[in-house]
Amino acid sequence: MSEPATEHRVKILFELEQDEDGYPPASAETLWAIKVGDGLFKIDNIPFFALGIAVNDIVSAVPEENVFRFKEVAQPSGHSTIRVVVYDAADVAAVRILFKHLGCSTELSHLPRLLAVDVPPSVSWEELKQALESGRHQDRWGYEEACLAQP
Repeated sequence: MSEPATEHRVKILFELEQDEDGYPPASAETLWAIKVGDGLFKIDNIPFFALGIAVNDIVSAVPEENVFRFKEVAQPSGHSTIRVVVYDAADVAAVRILFKHLGCSTELSHLPRLLAVDVPPSVSWEELKQALESGRHQDRWGYEEACLAQP
């Protein structure tokens, strides 16, 4: 989401720890959030790289140079976040439709085959896991469970 900040909508900065291969490809990620209280914000987009964060989580953050720096999750939302790397760029649209039919929403990264998937609490975890594993076994994608609120 590249919309301008409003009075109540801000960017939250999450520092990222890179592995020996340089993943994730950035040292920080910013997420849109809506101010819901003093130092408290509701996450308003799907994280691509930040771990342990999901849409609608309430987080605490402190102001720092045009952004707010993440401190901690104050209240989990019950949503989960999955990252999916689609192996064939021509398959990305179909994969996004598949997740939509399962009740999930997706965002496409600036990295053309990387999807961030929001899994609301209403989604059947069994059905989703079966679809994720099926796609992985068919070599359509790889995936990472970035934030799990469901078993």
